[in-house]
Amino acid sequence: MGREARKGIRRKIRQGARLARIDGSVLGSCTLLDVSATGARLKLESSDALPEQVVLLLSYDTKLRRLCSVAWQEDSIAGLQFKCDQQAIKAKEEVDGNS
Repeated sequence: MGREARKGIRRKIRQGARLARIDGSVLGSCTLLDVSATGARLKLESSDALPEQVVLLLSYDTKLRRLCSVAWQEDSIAGLQFKCDQQAIKAKEEVDGNS
């Protein structure tokens, strides 16, 4: 592949999660493969293209979430970059409004 672009240390993990659009509609389930302070790598249920921004739902009740931009996607594997907290707060308000 090329030069490593990740800024944080990557930790391997196998944890179920879900992805939602910014409007709150659920895209589907996924598995976290690794995570760092700045992003995550996921295995998706399908190889359908993701939107530019998604909300990573890390808990069943959706209270633990991260707003992300899709850094790359190759088939059913995708890399997400976590966005700043202010953007995450706005995404939470939008998702909660549609729950």
